[in-house]
Amino acid sequence: MSELHELLADMIRVPSVNPCGCEPSAPQEGEARMTRFVADWLGARSIAHEVQPALPGRDNVIAKVPGQGGPALCFEAHMDTVAVGEMVIPPFEPRVEDGRIYGRGACDDKGSLAAMMMALARVAQGPPPPRTIILAAVVDEEYLHSGARAYLRDAGPIAGAVVGEPTSLRVVIAHKGALRTRITTRGVSAHSSNPEAGVNAIYRMAHAVVALEQLAAELRDREPHPLVGGPTLSVGTIHGGMAVNIVPELCQAMVDRRLIPGEMPDEALAEIAAALEGILAEGDDLTPTLKDWAVETTEDEEIVDLTRAAVREVTGDDEPMGVAYCTDGCDFVEAGVPLVVLGPGEIAQAHTAEEWVELSQVDTAAEIYERIMRSA
Repeated sequence: MSELHELLADMIRVPSVNPCGCEPSAPQEGEARMTRFVADWLGARSIAHEVQPALPGRDNVIAKVPGQGGPALCFEAHMDTVAVGEMVIPPFEPRVEDGRIYGRGACDDKGSLAAMMMALARVAQGPPPPRTIILAAVVDEEYLHSGARAYLRDAGPIAGAVVGEPTSLRVVIAHKGALRTRITTRGVSAHSSNPEAGVNAIYRMAHAVVALEQLAAELRDREPHPLVGGPTLSVGTIHGGMAVNIVPELCQAMVDRRLIPGEMPDEALAEIAAALEGILAEGDDLTPTLKDWAVETTEDEEIVDLTRAAVREVTGDDEPMGVAYCTDGCDFVEAGVPLVVLGPGEIAQAHTAEEWVELSQVDTAAEIYERIMRSA
């Protein structure tokens, strides 16, 4: 295998499952091993880098190749992966077959990160690029984007960013944002043989879910965005009760509201609150757990021009597009940094039971990233 393919295989061998808000406990959880791997790889090539705390025991790696002047360009990709419970292949034993490499994170997002690391190493071996190039290998993209936020809090001026995610090497300039909200209804516990003595928190939540279903239907009728489609709402989880013979005193649901460009997270939250007016009562809660702005980068931004030029030279398909999913590029929007999303792999392969990425796309991504770095 080539050096890049070996790099990606080695990264797949390093478990980095996001513990999703909990302290890393299982052997495969947390990004600490990936942080060490990335830092060691960069250090072996004399590329300046630092380890940046983002969460307890979970650190970003920020590398830099100094340029000739002006605001830096940032290349960002995440080190964490989703869980492996449903996989039907060994998740951390990379297998190459028919031009594909299989394993957890191959597509989302170690293919992008490996390509960015290799591109940075190639640029570091030559004359200084026009602008300083920053590589941000971040944690926690799959949950709360804590890594991207930690990086952006301390980042200096950034002219633009390339966020590595599986886009099939297409130039993504728009994607949806996300508002995630936890709803809590409270009741009064009682023995199930005498339910009238209590107040059933699950029944109360059922009324809330019906109201949210109506709001979701209203959202489907709204004008869609030309690149990302329409806004959506979905109730994703419900947890309530302690035992079948106890009237439940607590029920919680998680709501996922996808935002289109032009929608504000706080406005969407207020809309949910209005839909639940008269249903939620004193003691109930409506608490946002994630607020991510939608991405919409105008085509006249320099980072779009640079990326399109590089893609046009390599693949010829530089037409900008939008996608319905969300990335931690949302946090660059909030920081005022224009961005594109571009990387190897198809989003349909992310998080799957047999996750894979085409190695040829990883090679092409590295070439595109390198061209952007050298032309900035």
